[in-house]
Amino acid sequence: MERDGGETIIRLDMSRSRTCVYAELAAFLDEAARAARTPLSGFRVGASALGNSGRVYLGANQEFAGLPLNFTVHAEQAAAIAARAHGETRLIALAVSAAPCGYCRQFLTELKAPLDVVLNGEARPLGAYLPHAFVLERGGENLLTRAAVLKAADLDGLARAAAAHGYAPYTGTRSGLALRTASGRVYAGCLLESGAYNPSLTALQTALTLRALDGAADDPVAAAVLAEAGPAPLAPLLPALLARIAPRAEVRTIPLNDVS
Repeated sequence: MERDGGETIIRLDMSRSRTCVYAELAAFLDEAARAARTPLSGFRVGASALGNSGRVYLGANQEFAGLPLNFTVHAEQAAAIAARAHGETRLIALAVSAAPCGYCRQFLTELKAPLDVVLNGEARPLGAYLPHAFVLERGGENLLTRAAVLKAADLDGLARAAAAHGYAPYTGTRSGLALRTASGRVYAGCLLESGAYNPSLTALQTALTLRALDGAADDPVAAAVLAEAGPAPLAPLLPALLARIAPRAEVRTIPLNDVS
């Protein structure tokens, strides 16, 4: 493992056999599950994703008390969010502590590339878990095509950058949200669509997931800026959603006319 500033970077030696690499990938599942937030179910799930770069990205399920169950982010989705936020453009394997549900299997098809799922010491292709996946072909992009490390001078700029790097081939909606916590930490999330629609993740879900994976789930949201345009907006729901989980947060929506 390496450290880059305050961040721990996990990188595996890809020159070894697939069996060895996947065994080490699965060894991080307990660590991943520690980031789970499960006030509703009490059921913690961890996931560790292996990028083509050799880097490992940890994910855990996120539940939000006071919000509908369909706002939950699953561990597999969280690992993909983490990979995307670090600029990883290809995942080759995903280790999980519990069998992926149908919802996650459908979401992962948006990678549109071979993916090995590692469970209980066995690696099987994603297609074995979802042999007849529902797939829509739109524009040749995949979930990680626009993966990038986002930076900006302020929340408005960060929200606009997130909107420009989202994945929305089915509705064309551009939606990015930047939030600042009470301690001053900043996170940006974007819309990630699924061709089946329901497994899609809003910009708020992805931003809150990155906050949790950074160990800051208990650091209250102080401000949130949404930059958005398109036919599937988050804006009408955002004030009510944040009122439940961050009642003191300042919430603003800004235009996206200058974003292509």
